[in-house]
Amino acid sequence: MEKLKDQHIHLEQGPYTVEWVEEFIKTAVERNIGEITLLEHSIRFKEFLKTFNEAREYNLYQRKWFDEKAKRAHSIDEFKALAEKIRCREYPVKINFGIEVCWFEQYEDEIRELTADGFFDHLIGSVHWIDNWTFNQRKYQWIGKDVDNIYKRYFEMENTLLKSGIFDTIAHPDLITCHSLYPGYDLTDTYREFCKTAKEKNVAVEMNTSRGNKKGLGEAFFKIASEEGVTFSTGSDAHNPMDVGKGIADVTKLIKER
Repeated sequence: MEKLKDQHIHLEQGPYTVEWVEEFIKTAVERNIGEITLLEHSIRFKEFLKTFNEAREYNLYQRKWFDEKAKRAHSIDEFKALAEKIRCREYPVKINFGIEVCWFEQYEDEIRELTADGFFDHLIGSVHWIDNWTFNQRKYQWIGKDVDNIYKRYFEMENTLLKSGIFDTIAHPDLITCHSLYPGYDLTDTYREFCKTAKEKNVAVEMNTSRGNKKGLGEAFFKIASEEGVTFSTGSDAHNPMDVGKGIADVTKLIKER
C-alpha cells in the first residue's frame, strides 16, 4: 500500500521535545502516513512578530490577540534545535520541518530574509490577513464589509504570495470561504489565474482537510486546478497528534482520480 503524506501539522499545543514529536509520529504510523511536515505558525516566533505590526494596530481585538500570542513566542533557534534532534534519529516516517508564514505584502523582504538560510524543508505561505484584517477568526467581523472587494483583495494577495518565489506550498488557498460567505460574481477566472500562477511558479496547492467534511478545495476550484495541472500537497492542519492524517486518504484518492 502506498504511503500517504501529511505536509501540514502544527506542534504548538505542546513543548519542543522529542517525546511530543513522537506522539505525532505514532499516529502517522497508525494511519499509513509515510511522510509528515511539522510546522509552526510565524506568529509563534519572536523574529516574525514585526511582520504583524500593522495587523496588531488594526483594531482592539487584533491587538489583544497579538499580545497574547507574543507572550508565548519562541525563538526560531529553539525550533531549529528540536529539528536537529529529530533529524539525528531514525523513524519509520520521513519527517520534515517547516514554517507556515502569514503573508503580509509589505513585509516581503523581511520574510524572505528570515527564511533564506535553507534550514527548513518546507516553507508554506498562507493568507490569513487581508490588508492587515483577520477575516477568518470570527464571522461577525464581516458585518458591514464589501464581500466582493474582500474576495478580490484576497486573491490578489494569494497571487503576490505565489509570485514572491519564497514558498514551496500555499496553504488552504480557499480559506476565504470559511464562513460560507461568497461574492456576487463568478470566481472561475479568479481560480484559473491563481492556478496558472501556481503552476508557473512551481508552488504546490494544498488540499487541506481540516474543515469538517470538506475534502480539500471546493469542487469548482479543484476542477480548475486539475485542468491547469497544478501540483497538489495534502495536509490535515492537525494541531494535536489525534488529528494527524485525518482525511488524507480521501483527498489523495481525489487527486489520483482527477
